[in-house]
Amino acid sequence: MRNKVLSMNEGVSRINSPLVGAALVVLAASFWGLSGIFVTIILKNSSGTPISLAFWRDTAAFATLFLFTLLTHPQNLKIERRDIPGLVGMGFFLGGFHIFYNQSVLLNGAAVTTVLQAAMPGVVTVAAFYLWKEKLTRAKVGSMLVIFIGTALASGVNIFSLEQTHTAGLMAGLIVPFFYAGWSLCGKNMVAKYGATASLSIAFGVASLMLLPLQPFTPQPLPLNPTIGIAFCGLIVISTFGSFTLYLMGMKYIQAGVASILVMSEILFACVFAWFLLGERLTFVQMVGTLLVIAGVAWLSCRQDTP
Repeated sequence: MRNKVLSMNEGVSRINSPLVGAALVVLAASFWGLSGIFVTIILKNSSGTPISLAFWRDTAAFATLFLFTLLTHPQNLKIERRDIPGLVGMGFFLGGFHIFYNQSVLLNGAAVTTVLQAAMPGVVTVAAFYLWKEKLTRAKVGSMLVIFIGTALASGVNIFSLEQTHTAGLMAGLIVPFFYAGWSLCGKNMVAKYGATASLSIAFGVASLMLLPLQPFTPQPLPLNPTIGIAFCGLIVISTFGSFTLYLMGMKYIQAGVASILVMSEILFACVFAWFLLGERLTFVQMVGTLLVIAGVAWLSCRQDTP
């Protein structure tokens, strides 16, 4: 009887594990979806700039992740000399990503920026083809074409009247996925070798050092008040530390391909949050672009090995 009960419990555990993993990944996506909200609140209620906010976010994230890694897996912080260039590159792209992400949120809004950021897998696929000679299949080419069209539509570009397009916002928004892809590519081997928290803590530290010399020349996010303080804590605790932790926990129960699709729900969360909290609205064309980006990334994840 006892063996039968144990067998039933194991069966329930196996059934529930993928559901638990999926729930954790979706929750992580919702936390990431709040990033643009926190950034908007901070920049709209202070004299801070995308550069100064990027510096303080990277500095606080470094301190949080480094302390966490030091307490849980200190051995992962022993970095080999040959891996330093990869971690420096990861930090460089991470710092740049946060600058352009903040700028895009300020000019384009949280929802649109999240959609543009989601084009990253297409950039990674092209880079992997040239850097590591990964096979560029018809499925990959087709999905990248869908992502490209969706990104163009979601960016809000009016091909009939370019005067209505905010040039600075468009430039910042389209650069976001390239910097996102850059730190992802540089961190590919680092995360596998040292773990996500250790790799990210060092990368955030590098990004912070890179942005430090710029701080005397840019306004800081002042005045400090409860609104800015709560938003900044949310940006670090929820949208940085919390989201990565939940995502890694979820990855233990589901396949990476499934997780990459589920994490696309960040777009939906970002749009809903921006709608209710910031009053942002996507146009019909931007909605179509958003759906194309989601479809393209899902196709790329599902059919990446199809010739």
